[in-house]
Amino acid sequence: MLSILRVTGRLVAYAWPQLLACFLAGWLTHYVLIEVAAFAGATNTLLGLAILPLAILARLVSFIAMFYVLRGAMPAFASLEAKGQTDLDLPTRAGARRRMSDILLVSIVPFFAFYAAWRFLMEDTQQYAVSALANLNPFADDASQGTVLDLRLDAVTAAIVVLAFVARHLLGRYEARLPGWTRIAAVYFEALWVYFTVLLISTYLEQLGAWFSSRAIVAWYEEVKEAVLTTLAPLGWLWTAVEGLVAQTSALVLLPLAWLTIAGVIYSRALALDGGAEAGLPYYERLRLRVGALPRGVARRAQDLGGDLTSRWRPLANAAVLIWRAGVVPMGFFVLVYTVLEAISAWALFGVVRLIGPHELHSFWFTFDQMLMFGVELLLEPLRIALIAAAYDYCLRKLEERRDATALIVASAGTTEATPRPRS
Repeated sequence: MLSILRVTGRLVAYAWPQLLACFLAGWLTHYVLIEVAAFAGATNTLLGLAILPLAILARLVSFIAMFYVLRGAMPAFASLEAKGQTDLDLPTRAGARRRMSDILLVSIVPFFAFYAAWRFLMEDTQQYAVSALANLNPFADDASQGTVLDLRLDAVTAAIVVLAFVARHLLGRYEARLPGWTRIAAVYFEALWVYFTVLLISTYLEQLGAWFSSRAIVAWYEEVKEAVLTTLAPLGWLWTAVEGLVAQTSALVLLPLAWLTIAGVIYSRALALDGGAEAGLPYYERLRLRVGALPRGVARRAQDLGGDLTSRWRPLANAAVLIWRAGVVPMGFFVLVYTVLEAISAWALFGVVRLIGPHELHSFWFTFDQMLMFGVELLLEPLRIALIAAAYDYCLRKLEERRDATALIVASAGTTEATPRPRS
């Protein structure tokens, strides 16, 4: 368990400059692409929102690069490579580009879902909206001005989502017959339909939540709950304590585990040897048999579509299973260290602010507060990525130990069967 800390220090010493370079490149590209999207969005909303997924892809590429440069110093990963159980050696530049596109394609869905769940997507969208509104021409007579975030589920957006999904499916299906640059188009189409889908779902869920909160039955429930908790004060204290504990615990536990799962998806080539997580499940086997009983043409199309869909969640499921099998106590230790690192980040920012001392709010802090937060993040981000990689390497070590134990049991069973029994 303590090996997670030891490997973290080893990874930081091994690749600190590379981690900083990858983080800075991703952050700068992300910022520039949001500004480009805002410039286009001031003219056409859909055009601006179609560019915005590229900014999120820039962050994803930077995280992939950071995790990727660390693999050479990860002991368990190196052991798997030595045994020939990974295929991450990239002898040619074309092979490296293909590997990057493969990793991007399997990472987009979980990363965008994670990005939306922790409201990073909303922050990017708000930053885009602010910049786009600043680029609007106040003297234009265009009625569409001021609608830089006017994304709704209509025929145009539905067509964009469907066409992007179909284009991504066709590019993946006929990949062997197409030139290499089409993989870049496949990555963009995947990001486009996922981004529009996630943004639409987030928008309508917020509207649904606001509508539900305005219902009379919800107001009645809140009044009854307030009356009961006020009358029974100890129950009110207990309710508030449990509610706060659940909210804080879920935020503290789920965020590091989500990052660890993203790392597992990025390192999914090591997981591929375990087989699909769906294998052996009765519902999956039953569905596979039913699809096989369909007419040949229908079954082939269903298998193509099903394979395309399962390829998106199989690395995520494999990563989650691998993390679960690593043990609750080691993963709890990783969550604790991650939380301490987040606390250090907050206290470091607080210390820098106290060191600078009081200054005027509008002329000073509104200008330099973002720079201070970025500086603290720049210093601690390599350490956080190294911690996540070290925790995942621990999961891989547990996987290797299970495989060695299984191989030993099989070998022992084979030796026992081969040994002739003495006659009585």
